[in-house]
Amino acid sequence: MLLILTSDQDFAADYLIVRLIERRLPYFRLNSEGLSQAKYTFALDDTSATRKIGVGPRTLDLSAVTAVWYRRSIHPILDTSLTPAERHFVTGELRHLAMGLVLNPEVVWVNPIDRVSVAEHKLYQLQIAARLGFHVPRTLVSADIDALRYFVSRNRLGTICKPIFHGMFFDGSSHNAVYTRRIDAGSLNGLNVGSYPIFLQEEIARIADVRATFVGNYCFVADIVGDKSLVDWRDPNIAVNYAISSLDDITLYRCRRMLTELGLAYGAFDFIRAPSGDLVFLELNPTGEWAWLEESLGFALRDAFIELLYKGEN
Repeated sequence: MLLILTSDQDFAADYLIVRLIERRLPYFRLNSEGLSQAKYTFALDDTSATRKIGVGPRTLDLSAVTAVWYRRSIHPILDTSLTPAERHFVTGELRHLAMGLVLNPEVVWVNPIDRVSVAEHKLYQLQIAARLGFHVPRTLVSADIDALRYFVSRNRLGTICKPIFHGMFFDGSSHNAVYTRRIDAGSLNGLNVGSYPIFLQEEIARIADVRATFVGNYCFVADIVGDKSLVDWRDPNIAVNYAISSLDDITLYRCRRMLTELGLAYGAFDFIRAPSGDLVFLELNPTGEWAWLEESLGFALRDAFIELLYKGEN
């Protein structure tokens, strides 16, 4: 039995589940939003342990789970009638209850929660990538305006600014994506430098962006091409084209070394393809999106995930 930990707005989970239904493979989907209405059983005595979770009409005996697909972190949504303090307390209780029930290192995890929490740190990734021999852009993270200005002045092609972690800004009523963008010395004056860190990298000339998606033993590579103004191809306002591509043997080896070091079975690497053809490492996403690649280029990603998650059961 496959347990899917996600949210109710996860298109990739929807997309994989369509294939699971086609192939009549068992699964149980647990959305964060439904945790406050779920039913739980945890019982432990001298002879046995019982772990169950129920959502709607379905109840899952967690001893039957053979694999967990960890798509989204657990963030329960609670009744607004609770006070902020009560919501904070109950949210933590629910999150730890759910994770305590499902955690089991003896089953397949894609990817293990503890490994994801480490692998998500971009600054740590950059250090590993440089040590493994990837070309990594010159980088500065600082709240010192003089250091930031000096860094910007040294970049012949320009400077890129990006978020260190989540890339989402919540203003109390809505979520807005924070995309990678160009920045210059004048732009720094408009930032509240000193109150938070600024993540800068030198801009790299590109002929394409590259997404290399690893699922177990499989690797699916796409070139992403836009116009000369392209900085962040994820911006829905930017028109891009996708093409099937490949990695050279050295880059492929380094990617697999990095995944092994981080303990990941799945990872989505982002590179820049320079005019020379060389690849420049940007980041690794341990829970990155992938369904658009199968839709756009016909990659057999769902079947690769099924092979990994069901380990010969299908």
